[in-house]
Amino acid sequence: MPEASTGVALNTVEVRFTGGMLALNRLLMTLQNKRMPVAGFTLGRDGGGLRATIVLDCPPESALRYTALISALADVTEAGPAETIEIALVETSADWRTVAEQSGVQAREDGKLVVASGGPEKMDDFLATLGEDVEDVVRLGPVARPEGGV
Repeated sequence: MPEASTGVALNTVEVRFTGGMLALNRLLMTLQNKRMPVAGFTLGRDGGGLRATIVLDCPPESALRYTALISALADVTEAGPAETIEIALVETSADWRTVAEQSGVQAREDGKLVVASGGPEKMDDFLATLGEDVEDVVRLGPVARPEGGV
């Protein structure tokens, strides 16, 4: 997991809820009133309502307690941990397939670009192994992917 400014691992929570702006306001007020250590917040809409991805800067035990508080809110349908992944667009002259396999990242070629995704540590390893063979790189992460169907 990525390291936070406090040296504690960041914990990502995925929350799905209905109820529109009123529910969003309740969620935000809970984050504020419980003084949750929010390091990142992303809001989106899907077929089932709203979805928030919250990155907490605290130990895993605290993150589980905060998740339990959030899941008890009236309009929350699901709340749980999310896997943090990173995405990178890489232009390289190296044999990226072997490096991707050794690093444990998923990668494919799209024209002249290699699109790679994986955990932040795996992505660091992938890019470090490519080293000077990287002509250009754009990192699009970290982003959250729900775990266990949340």
